[in-house]
Amino acid sequence: MNFPDILNIVLVVFGIGLVIFVHELGHFMAARWCGARVEIFSLGFGPRLFGWKRGDTMFQVAAVPLGGFVKVAGEYYDGTTEKEEGTLSSLSVPQRFLYYSGGVIMNVIFALVVMPLVMFAGLPAREAIIGTPTPGAAAWEAGVPAGSRVLTVNGQKITDFEHLVTAVAVNGKDGVTLEVQPPPASVEGPNGGETGGVKTYQLQPKFDEEFGLYRIGLPAGIDPTAKLVVAPDSPAAAAGLSPEDRLIGVVGQPSLLSLEEQMVRAMMAAGPIELQLRGADGTERTVTVQPKMAEGPNKLIGVGPAVTRVDAVRTTGPGASLVQSLGIRGGDRILSVNGQRVYSASALRDALIDAPKSGTLALQVERGSARVDLTASLDASTDPLLLAGDLAIGAPGLGSIVTVAPDSPAERAGLKDGDEIISVNGATVDTWDSLLTSIRDAVAQGVHVDLLAYRSPEPAAAGVPTTGPAPAMEEIRVSLKPEALSRPTYGVGLAAAMTIIRAETVGEAMTQGFATTKRFLVDVWQQLQKMLFSEEISTKNLGGIISISVISSDAASQGMSVLFKFLAILSINLAILNLLPIPILDGGHLLFLLIEGIKGSPVSERTFGYSQVVGLVMIMSLMVYVTYQDIVRWFINTP
Repeated sequence: MNFPDILNIVLVVFGIGLVIFVHELGHFMAARWCGARVEIFSLGFGPRLFGWKRGDTMFQVAAVPLGGFVKVAGEYYDGTTEKEEGTLSSLSVPQRFLYYSGGVIMNVIFALVVMPLVMFAGLPAREAIIGTPTPGAAAWEAGVPAGSRVLTVNGQKITDFEHLVTAVAVNGKDGVTLEVQPPPASVEGPNGGETGGVKTYQLQPKFDEEFGLYRIGLPAGIDPTAKLVVAPDSPAAAAGLSPEDRLIGVVGQPSLLSLEEQMVRAMMAAGPIELQLRGADGTERTVTVQPKMAEGPNKLIGVGPAVTRVDAVRTTGPGASLVQSLGIRGGDRILSVNGQRVYSASALRDALIDAPKSGTLALQVERGSARVDLTASLDASTDPLLLAGDLAIGAPGLGSIVTVAPDSPAERAGLKDGDEIISVNGATVDTWDSLLTSIRDAVAQGVHVDLLAYRSPEPAAAGVPTTGPAPAMEEIRVSLKPEALSRPTYGVGLAAAMTIIRAETVGEAMTQGFATTKRFLVDVWQQLQKMLFSEEISTKNLGGIISISVISSDAASQGMSVLFKFLAILSINLAILNLLPIPILDGGHLLFLLIEGIKGSPVSERTFGYSQVVGLVMIMSLMVYVTYQDIVRWFINTP
């Protein structure tokens, strides 16, 4: 563990402790201001690790760093003795209301103080510039061009990419209106209206089960100048690449592909890549980067899911004429392009790149139980590659049909792209997930993997009608041993679109800081509402101490401004969570005080006691749930 890692750990502990300290300080100050005697001020629960006494108060740090508490004299009045002066029970209802609100108030004040300082210092953030829209998503259907800058969502000015994601999530069910500034050259979609260079799109977000919220399919974009990220001591650095270089293109890759797609396609070949660059002085040059092969972290057999089902077709994009001429439909499974078998979206793209630019484009698809040939005439203005951008190729849904990695145990054992695995070590598999689980189990046990697979016959030649039942399949049996696969590393990529949000004056910093804090309050409250009552945001997005620690560490690694922005958001979350009317939480006490104020007397000791038990069970259940979600998020679902 190096010094930066140790420093990050120190900053995480300090940051989380600071937010808890601020909350408990609010209770402490409110109690002292109202004249109540504070007996214990604790950071953490459980046994005391160390502490000191000052006046009537023991200040301590406890063993379990999952919160903190303030113990005030007379907090649990049993009603059988006379109320002692200086105890919480001797205070009036408004004074006790202030005491239980003190932590929440201080958490909000903390954010109001921190955010102006962050804005004045400068906050690194991802710009609200988008990458290539996800095929099948709302933004793709509407034709929002990659490289666009999102200006507003439902009239709300968007400050950065994180703000964009949140704004879509909280407004998703009812639809969103996006105002975007397109890049210099773009193709306008069917739902875009142009006003003074700004385009407006009406989008209906779709609920994403994986992420548990509404999304429109807009990934974060790259730096508009195509700035490079070069890893130290990498093949790219050895080849003379610099972060000052700008990528113009990748030799051998079609210009119709985005720069990101060109880089990915070139690297997937696992060979040398030739990059066309422009240096800081404007000089252009071509540099070859040789890959360095490195073993992957996990033992694998080298199979992936076959994904060629068309989930959605866009009839108004750049490839609209090809879509209409071919007559391709959603639900079709693409088998071949000009007789070349395809088993993935990348293989489909490669086949379209290899296709002649004139003559006839022939696709064979599986439609229902029949195989159907589709053809379209090509001319100089219609590049077959345009078709790829207007087809949304679906997620794994073809049972256990696989693709096979080159030079992998699966390939050496004789498996081929398109084989359908039926069983793993005798256990039947019929989906990609069940296949993956069975293989992982075998790897964990350290045993060979015995596979039973079916192989489809080759499709008929292009242009030969094939309407009718699919031919019978061949049975394949193989046994193989999982191993760590070699993969190429280049040490170069395209930089994300980043900016520094910075106020020029103190007044501007305060205005921006207060506005941002207000937005955090509204966003957190809306997210909680949609999580608890309308299920528009899944509770799987809840995080506990593990998530807080991981995100804090990541924020700390990006600088103090990013860390303190996260702490401000965490402080707002803590404030709103504590306002929930759950016994044990501050909100539960405030609810009882409202009842006492209305009826003129507190709830019975029995009712209060039972409520605390119920509240404790609810909080413990919540802690177990969020810890489970953390484990799934950071350990099980992380490769």
